[in-house]
Amino acid sequence: MTFNNIIAVCIFLAPFAYSPGPGVMFFAVNTARSGFKKVLPAIAGYHIGIVAFTFCFGLGFDFFVSRFELILDMLKYLGSLYVLYIAFKIAKSGFGSDSKSESGITFFNGMIFIFLNPKVHIVITLMYTKFNDLGNMNTLIYTLILTIIFSINNLISVLIYSLSGNAIGNIGDNKISKFRDAFFVLALVLVAIWMLFS
Repeated sequence: MTFNNIIAVCIFLAPFAYSPGPGVMFFAVNTARSGFKKVLPAIAGYHIGIVAFTFCFGLGFDFFVSRFELILDMLKYLGSLYVLYIAFKIAKSGFGSDSKSESGITFFNGMIFIFLNPKVHIVITLMYTKFNDLGNMNTLIYTLILTIIFSINNLISVLIYSLSGNAIGNIGDNKISKFRDAFFVLALVLVAIWMLFS
């Protein structure tokens, strides 16, 4: 893989990595409610999960796609429903509620969340579909390079959203926190619509 190909992969992944999605919204919401330090274990688990999932998916990509041709359509609909479910959970917990002891931000839950995040599945599939010309490169090395690029992009994105969520969580009183939570719910609903019709 040439340097130009690496740049092309980064450019391709940027809109997916830095746009709102289930993963980054999960971390933004939890840091806004619980603080950045409490979310660090989940961030670590999430990215260990990303590295493992992306690498294993890359090695079995041809086998996977050849037997499940409709998987992208299924993930699109399931993903939209899943994002709406997250929005519902936030709304149900009450806008502006104090969630300092909120669960779901452990190392284990962060790792599991990657396997339940439909946007990640779709983007990984698209990445391996678009960049599937190995040339003379060994499959393991090629898959490892794509895994590293994908993982670093996601780590930067999650840190940006988490730190932004932390900053938002430190602003204002209960009235502002109600608007903050309403914004998160609206953003997730818009992400679900985007995933459904993209």
